[in-house]
Amino acid sequence: MAQTLFKLFFTQRLAALASTESLRAIREGLLWILPCLLVSAGFLLLSECARILGFSSPMVAFLAGLHAKISSVIPLLVAASIGYMLAVQHRLPQLPVAFLCLMYVVIATFVLRDYPRAAATFILFIAIASPLINVPAIAWLHRYRWTRLVNEDLVGHNLKGTINMVVPGAITALLLVVTLSLLLQVPPVAQFQGPQMLEALQSPYGSGLFVTAINSLLWFFGIHGVYALQPLFDALDQAVVLNGMAQAAGEPIRYVLNGGLLGSFAFIGGAGGSLCLLLAILLFSKSQSMRLLAMASLPLSLLNVSEVLLFGLPIILNPRLFIPFLAVPALNTLLALFAVQAGWVSPAVASVPFTAPVLLNAYLSTQGDLAAVALQLLLLGVGTLVYAPYVWAIHQQAVEGGTVYLKSFDMTFRGLEEKGRLQELDPVLTSHRALARQARELSRIQQISDYEFYLEYQPQVSSLTGLCTGCEALMRARDSQGKVHSPWEFLQWLAQARLMPDVDLWVASQAVRQYQQWQKTGFALPITINVSSATLTTPAYGRQLVDILSQANGQVSVEITEDALVGDIQVTRQMIEKLQAIGAKVYIDDFGTGFSALSYLHQFPVDFIKIDRSFVVAQQDPKGAQVLTGMLRFCEALNLGVVVEGVETAEQLAFLQSGGGHGGAELIIQGWYFSQALPGDALQRFVLERALKANGAGM
Repeated sequence: MAQTLFKLFFTQRLAALASTESLRAIREGLLWILPCLLVSAGFLLLSECARILGFSSPMVAFLAGLHAKISSVIPLLVAASIGYMLAVQHRLPQLPVAFLCLMYVVIATFVLRDYPRAAATFILFIAIASPLINVPAIAWLHRYRWTRLVNEDLVGHNLKGTINMVVPGAITALLLVVTLSLLLQVPPVAQFQGPQMLEALQSPYGSGLFVTAINSLLWFFGIHGVYALQPLFDALDQAVVLNGMAQAAGEPIRYVLNGGLLGSFAFIGGAGGSLCLLLAILLFSKSQSMRLLAMASLPLSLLNVSEVLLFGLPIILNPRLFIPFLAVPALNTLLALFAVQAGWVSPAVASVPFTAPVLLNAYLSTQGDLAAVALQLLLLGVGTLVYAPYVWAIHQQAVEGGTVYLKSFDMTFRGLEEKGRLQELDPVLTSHRALARQARELSRIQQISDYEFYLEYQPQVSSLTGLCTGCEALMRARDSQGKVHSPWEFLQWLAQARLMPDVDLWVASQAVRQYQQWQKTGFALPITINVSSATLTTPAYGRQLVDILSQANGQVSVEITEDALVGDIQVTRQMIEKLQAIGAKVYIDDFGTGFSALSYLHQFPVDFIKIDRSFVVAQQDPKGAQVLTGMLRFCEALNLGVVVEGVETAEQLAFLQSGGGHGGAELIIQGWYFSQALPGDALQRFVLERALKANGAGM
């Protein structure tokens, strides 16, 4: 139980984290700039191919220049897209806010113009962080009337919203200028020289583990690691260029760890070695939805674009895949470094974009070393084997961990498998909310799995004779400590778990068994049971219900709620006719409290109406009494039998016995005034006592 509670708590916390505005804005914002990144990488790939194929230097420089220009505006796009998402969340004008966030990056670039090293390190961070701070600040300022230049409805909605962003935008921009200017007064910031990655690369194993771990950790929270660590990856790319220059000059290559090695061997298919996970799913998973998602992700994963798999599975905020997501790129890095240092594989000496196809990227970055291609295939297999047990564990958890056996009902609850995430607006948020919901559902079902379920029977007494004419079977549950729990608690849990049809069949079997036991002792009393609309409208369950009730020769009848009447009318009518064909009566339960289906009554051959307790209580008020009287006359006009529920006082009984608008016709009274629900043997004594009392009154 403690483990289940911890899992439920952890799952709910992840769902809450996934739904935070900042994380969702970062996820969506970085996804939106993916086409620009792919176009930029495409130009870089073309420039490298042009160089290898011997095209003119101006052509190579032109293509590389296009890549550089697009890359230079990435921080602007990041800020604008994150700002747009946050504007939606804060109900602000989206495009004006997005443009303001773009402006913040321009301001930061200008303020840091004399500090190129610091700018190279901080600009992308500012592009991500400034919207997270400034957009909520704009929303806060926008609430005050003094920040609004237009308050009247004299201009259009768009114009008013845009103009009213001027003052909040100016204030936040000024605060950004002041903050950056003050930070530049701090010597460590002003003299910042950027990460000393080139020196750190002299210790390739430690640096490689650090970079891959940080990148994977950022991705786990939905932040694109390459963007957030852009200065580090710039240094790694610079190491590739230096390697190429050293090779051309005939000098020894200094940087075994570089961007080419990580791109070709650590992040095969994208962050976390996603292509390895994809293959593990295709080879070892039996989940149809996971395999479908893997197939959809395959084309992009071959280009080292893993967003479809990361956001669709999802891997983000998914503790079940956290360990291999960190371990696979780290292990790949260590093995690749060892192979290069041992001289088995050539070091990377050519810059290749991260979207270069798998296998081709290894071939190009090492300038045609087939051993690099073989190493990449080997690492792909190793990573797949690392992911395999985790993929299998997810499948087993879905099969076993989501299954609870309810011994009292002799039935099994199976947790629902997550499906269709590719069509969700926000797969990560939707997935974690679904996981939290399913965890709560599973926890509740586990909680009641050891309950002892049983039936008690509430007597129904004739208003004319005082005799007990029938009873309603009501579910009860007792836990291992002997405490009896309210049916409203566990019935709603069972309904949310879609188990009510199985529960209905169990109740029907127990009621028929009780009636047969009474028969053996020479006692007979009609019983009614509650049946959900799901049972009536599901052919398989409906047939089973009729088969079970047929054993009672019409002495076990059915109560249905009004919602069943407004569902599938044709199927419901057919089920009612089948039940009446075996002699069972059909009651409408809680009449008037649900869908007020008066217009549907003529379409269904029901036998009895059960008046809800709320109308009995309301008869103390003159208008309430008129409503109850009207309902009774309505039932009399339709020649329907009437059961009045919830009668608890002598005054309520007197109103009904006095005619109460029903012309003195017989009413069936059910409520605590006569008795609460009783066990089967106690009900026999109650019926006998009522008979003796009625005979005594008659004499």
